[in-house]
Amino acid sequence: MGKIIIINHYGNTPDEPGATRHYELADYLAQNSNKNIEYWICGFNHYSGKIHKSFKKSKLFSKRKVNKFDLIRVKSIPYRKSNILRQLNITFFDILTSIKILFSRDVELIILSVPPISIFNALAIKLRKIKLVVDVEDLWPLFLKDMGLDNKIAIKYMDKASKFIYNKADAIDAVSNGMLDYVKDELKKVDKPMWLSPLGINGDIYFNTKTNKHLINERPWKDDFKIMYIGAHNPANDLYSVLDTIHAFNSKMDNNNVSFVFYGDGNQLEDLINYKNNLLLDNVYFEGSVPSNVVNEYLELSDVCLTNLKKIESFKLVRPNKLFQYMALSKPIICGIWGESKDIIENSESGIYVDFTEPAIASEKIINMINDKTKMDKYGERGKEFILKNGVRENIYREFLSEINEVLDRN
Repeated sequence: MGKIIIINHYGNTPDEPGATRHYELADYLAQNSNKNIEYWICGFNHYSGKIHKSFKKSKLFSKRKVNKFDLIRVKSIPYRKSNILRQLNITFFDILTSIKILFSRDVELIILSVPPISIFNALAIKLRKIKLVVDVEDLWPLFLKDMGLDNKIAIKYMDKASKFIYNKADAIDAVSNGMLDYVKDELKKVDKPMWLSPLGINGDIYFNTKTNKHLINERPWKDDFKIMYIGAHNPANDLYSVLDTIHAFNSKMDNNNVSFVFYGDGNQLEDLINYKNNLLLDNVYFEGSVPSNVVNEYLELSDVCLTNLKKIESFKLVRPNKLFQYMALSKPIICGIWGESKDIIENSESGIYVDFTEPAIASEKIINMINDKTKMDKYGERGKEFILKNGVRENIYREFLSEINEVLDRN
């Protein structure tokens, strides 16, 4: 029996903060294919900033059985608010996993999630003549460059490395149409299978979410109308513009009982709290991160859900997982992401698009939205309909398995 390995440097398990798409993909492949499945992730959690408890000082790998697949954590260097240590974390993980690839047996195919750009992984995979599927969740260095990274050496390296990986891959999938089109333009020739594999949601979890008010019993905002954000608090999310919009919103809504609740973590969290205090936003609450396996329960307690990314050209290509999570729970959406995400929201009629860099206009649109109960109910219904057609992970994984079986069958 052959082996399929999924490698995701930023991978997580459901009991940790962060995305679990590849964890669930590993579980699906283990249940529905005739292959041994391994899922390799970093032993340092990028959201909590902690090394996993399974590691001892001299231990480089930890392994445990999860259902029918093997979860393997790879030790790496911890970092917090340090770009140098972060790059060392990536490089150390890349080197260790590459060595492990070279000495692994019976491996038929590796699914390599990018970013980060793992050049040593790609070289080891090709050296062993293992089939490679590159799973594109983000575009480096494009997004980093647009975010202001001015390290010419790093940009040049990532640009060459990403092109090398794309061209050496036996197949490529991407989480948005925009990313898939971008990668096609990077290829010397399009002679390999390429497909859209949206992030999606676990229907068994999201469609059966129960209302659990005990989660927020102690919160001062528990009885308010709740506009909720769950996600990273990093420069890419531009939550400063969101806070500016809330400031404008508050000036127009006297004696309102609307609270804006932010769950998550990131390197801007402390600064955002200070900024919120400076603006005297008494109806804004930063509540920290929550494990992936209860995100749906927190979102269920919201009335409206919010998402945002910095207004840069390359972010027109993305469709973040938050959209799928919000839609699956029939939540009306305030979307601050232009491009593909805006198109999805407007075409599915599941919410409104606002430009948070224009607080006066954005706040007015939000006020009009939440004052129209009938329209909000329709937004929730239409979002759920969209997910049922396009965003259930079991269907996405079924297609993924079909695609990789074709890759395995190709000479």
